[in-house]
Amino acid sequence: MNTIYLDEDQYFSMTANVTSTGYQSVVLRGYLVERRSDGTYIAPLIPQLFYGWDGTQLQSWRQDIGATGSQVILSRSGGYPKVPREELFWRKVSDFEKAEVEVAKPAQLQVVAIPTAVWVLIGLVIGGGLLYLITRK
Repeated sequence: MNTIYLDEDQYFSMTANVTSTGYQSVVLRGYLVERRSDGTYIAPLIPQLFYGWDGTQLQSWRQDIGATGSQVILSRSGGYPKVPREELFWRKVSDFEKAEVEVAKPAQLQVVAIPTAVWVLIGLVIGGGLLYLITRK
């Protein structure tokens, strides 16, 4: 699984082909990056940093997706939504880790393609389960 690094004010959008509606979870693994005068700090990504498929700020990674088709399921624009500083777990990174953060940033474009396949697989599993339950009666 890839780790993504997002600058505090960086744009982010994840598109998926949703094949069935209902509750689904997409959890991002990565960090928010902030460059301060005394160094670089990172904080783990939390759901409140993103908007969901319907444009509302997430409170958990689980969303009730109400439409099918290709659509944006997670987004962030220009540092919004904002989260109070005390809700994030910031830590200063060493020079070695800073170099790793800089190298990892271009790879974030690869992350968008992976969840699409995962959504398709989740949709197939859920759809198959529902089809089984419907035809079993």
